[in-house]
Amino acid sequence: MKDERYQFHSFIPYKGIVHGLSTKAFGSMKNSETKEVDRDALTKFARTIDITDPIVCMRQIHSGTVAVVENADDLRIAATDALVTDKKHLPLAVLTADCLPILFCDPEREVISVAHAGYRGLLNNVIEHTVKRLVTDFKSDPKDIIVGIGPGIERDCYEVGVELIEEFQEKFPSFENIFRESFDKLRTERFFLDLPGIAKQSLLKEGILDDHIEIMDICTKHDEHFYSYRGGDDDKRFVSVISLI
Repeated sequence: MKDERYQFHSFIPYKGIVHGLSTKAFGSMKNSETKEVDRDALTKFARTIDITDPIVCMRQIHSGTVAVVENADDLRIAATDALVTDKKHLPLAVLTADCLPILFCDPEREVISVAHAGYRGLLNNVIEHTVKRLVTDFKSDPKDIIVGIGPGIERDCYEVGVELIEEFQEKFPSFENIFRESFDKLRTERFFLDLPGIAKQSLLKEGILDDHIEIMDICTKHDEHFYSYRGGDDDKRFVSVISLI
């Protein structure tokens, strides 16, 4: 962290890319009254990471849909949960508060992407679809793609029902250790889902190299720097943004 901003160590060496993740210090990037992106807050944060171009966001719906962005004519792409571009000075952003913000960059093909991955997005294969779009549309080699998984709710804070655990087991039968089970004082069984672990295994399945995946390992519900939906921040979001320059 630097000046209340976070960055992925693995992205920093690439001079053609700028990126950053905001914290509560910059305020919510979602206006709680209009439910829209707070463009003033977003612009102020972006300037701290040397981004002055209009930023393209998403109207996120927990889908597996990926949109290719060619220009800034539409600053909020409807009904999608991942964006991809190879255009310089066209920043892409994802707003989150427990779901995983995932940034992708291929320094060889000069293409970037952002994805919004909660449990529904993971079940809808948003990660797989994003990687496939990079490969098919931009000729990326998965072995060249660098991925950063930002702060999200981590396993020990993410209790879910057994039905959701079973849905993930059916969807991803080869994945290992995707949940933890325990018993409370009344001997009631409880289940905790590992979103970052599922995201990483999804990336590996698509050919992303293990040492090209950086996980911040910060729990939004536990860490006071970030907004958390389960922590009570219903209409507040932090942003993860990336741009080619």
